[in-house]
Amino acid sequence: MKPRLLLSNDDGLDSPFLPAFAKSLAQVADLKIVVPAREQSWVGRAYSRHSEVRVKREEFFGIDCQTITGTPSDCVNIALGHFYDGELPDAVVSGMNIGQNIALPLLWSSGTFSAAVEGAGWGLPAFAFSMRLERIYYDFCRLRHGKAPDALQKNIDEASEHASEFVIKCLAEKSCGTGEVINVNYPIQYTRANPFKKCVPAIANLKSIYVKGDDDKFDFSYSLGDCTSPTGEITDKECLDNATACYSKISINRI
Repeated sequence: MKPRLLLSNDDGLDSPFLPAFAKSLAQVADLKIVVPAREQSWVGRAYSRHSEVRVKREEFFGIDCQTITGTPSDCVNIALGHFYDGELPDAVVSGMNIGQNIALPLLWSSGTFSAAVEGAGWGLPAFAFSMRLERIYYDFCRLRHGKAPDALQKNIDEASEHASEFVIKCLAEKSCGTGEVINVNYPIQYTRANPFKKCVPAIANLKSIYVKGDDDKFDFSYSLGDCTSPTGEITDKECLDNATACYSKISINRI
């Protein structure tokens, strides 16, 4: 019997990364998609406390799919609480994110990571998948949600295939513990020939992520700052810098 997976993201239904990722997962699992109705990047663990959220069923390549007018955490919470009739899925999968998701504490700002955190909080195996992109592709896919160019689509397809196999392998081996997220990142121009290693999240020494403009306005400008390894082991940032796909296990409930 195929495992049952809940797939969410923070880029919404029109993410150019979602079709390949969803189709790949649907080949190996009984898949349900519940994603934000619009992009919800950088919202972290936010819930829609002060607004009503609505659900809409969508046509998406024959896969069971619904959108929610809320955050990634809303999507997973509502899906687990209301769409499974008391029998939860075997795992929650989030992604494939447009861009990397690395380094603590910045990971907690990610809607992709936070969707997986929500699943882990329910005691389920949880996975977050992301891909570092060249700036030209990042701007095109993130800012315009345009169709991925052929060269990038090949990378997305190969990452999606690898991710699907990795989820199934982890579930079969029971290697994802309760209360933790397996956070996976693929490097620029990823192919199956790239190595895949276990790592630890880098520790980012935060700096300002805003640039002052005119008239007392500030514009967001992503910055990791200086990164270090908390244990001396190889970090997610170092892996991506070395064209290595990587995964780390991050506990969400350890004191």
